[in-house]
Amino acid sequence: MSEKRDTQKNLTASDCISSLAVEERIALARKAGEQLAPELRNKDKYLAAQRVAEALVSDLCLEVRETLAFELRKYKKLPKSIAVKIACDVDEIAVPFLRVTPALSDALMAELIPLLSDNAHLALAVRSDLGIKASRQLICHANDNAALTVICNPSVAIDTSLASLLLDHFGNNRRVIEAVVGRPNLALSVVTHILQQVSDDFQRQLCDTYGIEAQISKSAAINSQHETIWRRIRHAAPGQIHAHVIDLRQAGKLTPDLMLGMADRGCLAFLESTLAVLSSRTLTDVRETLHLANPKQFRALMQDCDLDVPQAQAVQKLARRHYGAARGRREVGNPALWHSRPAARVLPQSAA
Repeated sequence: MSEKRDTQKNLTASDCISSLAVEERIALARKAGEQLAPELRNKDKYLAAQRVAEALVSDLCLEVRETLAFELRKYKKLPKSIAVKIACDVDEIAVPFLRVTPALSDALMAELIPLLSDNAHLALAVRSDLGIKASRQLICHANDNAALTVICNPSVAIDTSLASLLLDHFGNNRRVIEAVVGRPNLALSVVTHILQQVSDDFQRQLCDTYGIEAQISKSAAINSQHETIWRRIRHAAPGQIHAHVIDLRQAGKLTPDLMLGMADRGCLAFLESTLAVLSSRTLTDVRETLHLANPKQFRALMQDCDLDVPQAQAVQKLARRHYGAARGRREVGNPALWHSRPAARVLPQSAA
């Protein structure tokens, strides 16, 4: 008798519920849904209903789980374990729940998106309360249909970071790019950001839609290109920067304007490498010339690089700022001394 009582005590709520008939479990799911209403004041009943729901949300019968999800779909507050299991269930259960439930925060949606199906992604993409975190995760993990739905969702604000994700993941997908370009009321910063990364037809469409002049469009495209390259090299070692400069030269994308743009951002390694590649000189020779100890050598370097007068003057100005002082001559090209400067000053990044 004692052993029998111990066995009964060890039975869990799930064991007891699973022994019920399907119709009884469906009725229990409805009752648990009623007791989990946020306005319910009875704490004991709420906790008991939560335990029952946690057992039913993993029930083998789809109809039982579907009933529970239907009962809970409108509640603003749900136990996370229950909401997550419903959201990750089969499409018949998860999709209707995800389309309307207010129980999922933007952060929780973003956390769940990599685990969800394509249909579940679409259910989230049409929501009027779709947040920025969930939008980014959809762009990163969903297919182009969900991406199109996010773009066409008027509740989603497309900022520069979201536009960058769209171009990174769907840059070759004409449907997605057409939707981005055709999106009304884009911020001017977003328009200028995507100008350089779309085809000429889309550039003209953007310029016509937003009244951007050709010269401004060209300048914006150049700035966007510089920003893209800067993000790639800002944490790179001098040797990596030199290799990247060589790749840009082979691709026909290495220009004096790009060199000056990177140097203005503090990357002297890009300046040195570009001058070395354009003039077919060594990095050591270029670095010594930039000390400006010999004006004739500097002019010869500018001529070998085929720089015009304004470009040469810009390089000279940079050389005076970073290489002219005695301390600068000691530090540039000597990584061991870079950290000797006060923290408030920007350290030049010189090629090795």
